[in-house]
Amino acid sequence: MGGIGKTTLAQKIYNDEKLRDNFNQMPRIWLCVSQDFSESELLKSIIKQAGGDPGETKEKEVLEPMLCQVIMNKKFFLVLDDVWDAQVWDELLRKPLQNGLADSRILITTRNINIAKQMGAIYNHMVEKLSREDGWSLICKMVFEEGDEQDMHDLSDTGMKIVEKCDGLPLALRTVGGVLRTKAKRQSEWLQVLHSPAWSFAKLPDGMMGALYLSYQDLPPPLKQCFTCLSLFPEDYLITRDPFVNSCMAEGFVTSEGSMPLHDVVEGYWRELVQRNLLQPDPSWYDEQGCRMHDLLRSLAQHIAQDECFVGDAQAFERKIGASSSSSIKLRRLSIVDEKLETIPDLIKEQTSLRTLLLIRSPLIHDLPEDLFRKLRSLRVLDLSKTTINNVPTSLGDLVHLRYLDLHATPIREIPESIANLKNLQFLTLHNCKYLHSLPSGILGLISLRRLVVRDTPIDGLPMGIGRLQKLHSIWGFVVNDSEGRRSGAGDDRKQEHQGQQQGRFCTLEELKSLSQLKYLSIYKLERVSNRAEARAAALQAKPHLVELEMHCTLSSSSSDVQQPGANDYGKEEIKRIEEVFEELHPPPCLEVLGISGYFGHEFPGWMMTPSPSSLRNLRRLDLTNCALCQPLPPLGLLQQLDYLWIQGASAITSIGREFLLLGSCISSYFPKLRELGFKDMPSWEEWWWGCEEEDNQTTSLLPSLKILKIAECPKLRSLPESLLCQAAVLEYLYIEGAHSLREVQNFPSLTKLTIVDNSSLKRVFNFPALKHLDVEACKELMYVESVDAVEHMELNDQEAESLPEWLVGAGEEQPRFPCLHKLTLKNKICRRGLPDWPLIR
Repeated sequence: MGGIGKTTLAQKIYNDEKLRDNFNQMPRIWLCVSQDFSESELLKSIIKQAGGDPGETKEKEVLEPMLCQVIMNKKFFLVLDDVWDAQVWDELLRKPLQNGLADSRILITTRNINIAKQMGAIYNHMVEKLSREDGWSLICKMVFEEGDEQDMHDLSDTGMKIVEKCDGLPLALRTVGGVLRTKAKRQSEWLQVLHSPAWSFAKLPDGMMGALYLSYQDLPPPLKQCFTCLSLFPEDYLITRDPFVNSCMAEGFVTSEGSMPLHDVVEGYWRELVQRNLLQPDPSWYDEQGCRMHDLLRSLAQHIAQDECFVGDAQAFERKIGASSSSSIKLRRLSIVDEKLETIPDLIKEQTSLRTLLLIRSPLIHDLPEDLFRKLRSLRVLDLSKTTINNVPTSLGDLVHLRYLDLHATPIREIPESIANLKNLQFLTLHNCKYLHSLPSGILGLISLRRLVVRDTPIDGLPMGIGRLQKLHSIWGFVVNDSEGRRSGAGDDRKQEHQGQQQGRFCTLEELKSLSQLKYLSIYKLERVSNRAEARAAALQAKPHLVELEMHCTLSSSSSDVQQPGANDYGKEEIKRIEEVFEELHPPPCLEVLGISGYFGHEFPGWMMTPSPSSLRNLRRLDLTNCALCQPLPPLGLLQQLDYLWIQGASAITSIGREFLLLGSCISSYFPKLRELGFKDMPSWEEWWWGCEEEDNQTTSLLPSLKILKIAECPKLRSLPESLLCQAAVLEYLYIEGAHSLREVQNFPSLTKLTIVDNSSLKRVFNFPALKHLDVEACKELMYVESVDAVEHMELNDQEAESLPEWLVGAGEEQPRFPCLHKLTLKNKICRRGLPDWPLIR
């Protein structure tokens, strides 16, 4: 049965600490099999997760022996999720996996118990439905907040009836909970949900729950169309926010609401799909920007779309069209998922009413028929990314209705000038095109362009006149024109001559002034800006919608043939100039995300150093990378909305003190919302002392929300500030690596996980009453960790010693200092059977 929680249970097992301990440094592999699995993609995935590198290999005959080799004599844990056919085991995986050790384990999830039996499962576990009480508890966690106890009581009878309709299925409960979360906490609202005819809708496919259809029916009309658009992605596909938003806008599914920009409306729809549990956020993505879709919800979207959409390989598409003469007339959206496809089938060219064409996981396509675009003139969305096409036919200009073009990660070398004909194009994505060095002047004819992405593509600049494209709200990869041929390379005369010929065609920062709708902007090669007047002309401070800004100076490039200068290679005049340039690049107060990389000034700009936080009052995330000459750090503790701060490569910083907080300011809390703080690669940093201990005002809090603190490659740091120990009351995870002058880490009452890696002078780790996981790696001189009496699991790896350290052998107290500790990992000690300390481990 779908939606009962098989995958969720498997994930719990896969991530269980005891299981992870048992397979420490051994492969743990997760494969989503699905109905239309790709043999080569499964083999490549398992090879990667087992530590191998399949490269670009696609042939099964090559991948199978590669898997045999990478798994040879290893113990592994493998999850095969959502298996529909036993042949994935019998005909593909059984033989190569036999090279692993006998104590390896394989877990499968399937809706058909007979599949498990055919695969030779030793133990079968049937996942049970939730009880009424557990179902109601799940609904309550989703819908009610603290203080809603009376509403919860008043709505419990109606709520229990809704729970009964969900039949104990967690997926149904979660989606219906997403519906209830949007309703007022009133009987009339909940009764409408209870008595909705969607529960008993008769035209659903077998196995489809009425609760899921109810969640779809409750969507606003534009969002219903956006939901069906999700049917174009294959099972377990990582769907990211920006392509979804761009596609929905390109298809014309959404209209603006009042004065709110259309882009903001669709981003709100994405968030609503997440809140309604119709999309499941991937935890590896920041701010819910990457999600996956449950296969039942995907099936619902495909059922609703019916013959208007198709997703599958080329052969299945040809069978579908051949079986129904009306399909070609109704088909509007086509997603070909076919790793073996080398050419575009002629049948696709016959779909003259096609509005969306996606090629997903089709890397072998390298030539496009010249007449392809002449026949598909109705296209609105065209995604050819990650294919191997190296040319774009001039007939691209025939796609006069095209609004979304994605060619990223392709080896194309040029874009035809005919792109100027695409007056309706709104989104152009060209990032990571390694062989594309220039954009055609025809891009200036894209009067409807909203988003341009060219980051990680080695273009020399943007065509002069880009400022005329008034609808642009995103430019990722604005490259500053090298107006004086500055720093173009050490002796590469040919490159300098080429740049000299081209620079007159490229736009300057001044063209940003007229782009008043910009919301996202990244600027590269700012070291090329000649003076502060040129930077001032960008008028960043006057952009009322700018929420994300990246500013990059290029210090070095290992990927190019020419080595660029490092921060210390710039002279006094160049340092003064870059300081003036950044001073003029003052962002507006609406900014939420700021990244600065490669800045080689001695001081941060005044708008960061000012005592007043008003200029950055909405900033949520700040990344400072390789600002090697800057000292001191700005008073970032004043930023009331900051929730993420990462500082890396601040080589000149020797101390972090009161200036980081600007003590004495009339605020009640420093870093009130900061959840993650990190420092890395700060070789001169010795002292961290904030001075809160001497403040008379004891009511001012410091880092009240901090949960994660990471310190890496800071070899001279001697200690952590006492004020941090006292006030970071909710800190859960502390990571310290390469702090070779740090002698002790102690007194974090809420810490549950501590990782210390290669800290050669560390002597004392003490007083962590809530600690559950201690991970110690390559700390050869670690002398003292107090009391591990309560430890339930310990690992010891690498052959550097034949006995346990003295601090562990001698440990033993009536009152253990780590009462919650159940996992201790030591990766530089060993205890083998037969050695004196083996009984302690046994």
